Amino acid sequence: MKAKRTYKDSLFRDIFNNKRRLQRIYEALTGKHISLSDITITTLRGTFFEDIKNDISFMAGNQHIILMEHQSTLSENMPLRMLWYIAKLYRQRVDPDAPYKKTRIALPAPHFYMFYNGKDDAPAKWTMRLSDAFEENGNTLELVVTVFNINYAKNSELLQKCHDLKCYSIFVDQVRKEVAAGKTLRQAISQAIKYCQEHDLLADYFARKEQEEVFDMVSFKWDWNRAMEVRAEEAAEQAAAKASAETADAKTTEFVIRMLKKNYSCDEIVELAGTTKDNIIRIAQMNKLAYN
Repeated sequence: MKAKRTYKDSLFRDIFNNKRRLQRIYEALTGKHISLSDITITTLRGTFFEDIKNDISFMAGNQHIILMEHQSTLSENMPLRMLWYIAKLYRQRVDPDAPYKKTRIALPAPHFYMFYNGKDDAPAKWTMRLSDAFEENGNTLELVVTVFNINYAKNSELLQKCHDLKCYSIFVDQVRKEVAAGKTLRQAISQAIKYCQEHDLLADYFARKEQEEVFDMVSFKWDWNRAMEVRAEEAAEQAAAKASAETADAKTTEFVIRMLKKNYSCDEIVELAGTTKDNIIRIAQMNKLAYN
């Protein structure tokens, strides 16, 4: 059994789990005004499935529940993770016995967003669908995540609409520039904080935070670490499967060659080797053997 993980908050989560900033993000995303009193933060504070918690979720009145994730690595499984999150949030909101009642339960409509600021090339905006993971068509379940690239760019429509996101994007951009110039991560963060304070970019936030606290949040990225672990495991599984398949193919090839040399017909070899006639012909031709 794997040990439980305890995750620190990311800088994004720490900055934006704030009603005033969520108000501005909501208005930038939807074009609709919302009062602070209509915002209820519902971010999952504990662990989910013992190893995960979402970045930000909040109620917009009683009609909408907004889920937002920040990622520095691209993963096609974000819709699945969002499905886990919304299921957890609904379970918290709805009485366990309510689904068995005759009268339909009113639920807030979910809206899913992901903010990407990794180094891989990505469009300004795109969507990810849960149905893309299904192995057959005609499914009856869908979940759509709208993804925004929030890497700093002067022509970014969303960043122009939401000053707080723009400030965060500039901070990350400054850290990367300082690191590229040869600074250590700690030095880069210190310089980026100074830059933001001097240019009134989240200056109020950085004024309240110790540099060490910001460093911990920037340098600790659970999603990156876990993504690397999962992808390493995935690569190992794929390598093992490939090796197994190659071994099986080699044994089949060896068997087919022996049968061909003994003048077995293709039809006989198909039955004995459990392979196709086309494959037998291919092996025969590659090894310059006769076949019939």
